[in-house]
Amino acid sequence: MKNNESQNGVKIDSPITLRDNLRKQIMIRRNKLSYLEVDSLSQQVCRRLEELQPVQHAEVIMGFSSIKNEVNLSPLLQKLQKQGRTILLPRVEGDDLLAVEYRDENDIELSSFGIREPLGEPFAIDKIDVVIVPGLVFDASGYRLGYGKGYYDRFLLRLNKQCFKCGICYEFQVVNNVYPHPGDVPVHWIVTDHSEVAVNWDFF
Repeated sequence: MKNNESQNGVKIDSPITLRDNLRKQIMIRRNKLSYLEVDSLSQQVCRRLEELQPVQHAEVIMGFSSIKNEVNLSPLLQKLQKQGRTILLPRVEGDDLLAVEYRDENDIELSSFGIREPLGEPFAIDKIDVVIVPGLVFDASGYRLGYGKGYYDRFLLRLNKQCFKCGICYEFQVVNNVYPHPGDVPVHWIVTDHSEVAVNWDFF
């Protein structure tokens, strides 16, 4: 076996291997967070999110339902909804990610992945002002690694150019390089519990 190859013939320094290793490392670290740590760090992320001009001016905001110790957006989304904003959550159908309006808990069901998803018809994607994007790992150029299914990558490609795409995560989930594929779509901004990564100033 060559020094730069693994047992299955994939180079250990190939982008695929590097991406997989990043996923595993960050997942392990995130899984070790306690409930109190997730709650505290999530509050810090949400405070920074709420202060962003694009979020303050948005009428239609798409968030997500957190799993596996992801940043908990629920308190912020509920607050924004009470302010009269339209709140959307993702729903997976086949290979597609759909944006569906969240009204209340009566319109929610658990998916096969164990994710809370809204019922109802898909929302017009060109009417979305802000999408808050989850990710396992982000880099300084706005690229992200998810769970490897590609749902968000395909979804982000369909958004209108005026839609503000904001990634959120914990500070340790931001790295120098996630080795993106040529077709990957970067977010415009990244908010963590400790800082913000400015990728695109066009929205400010």
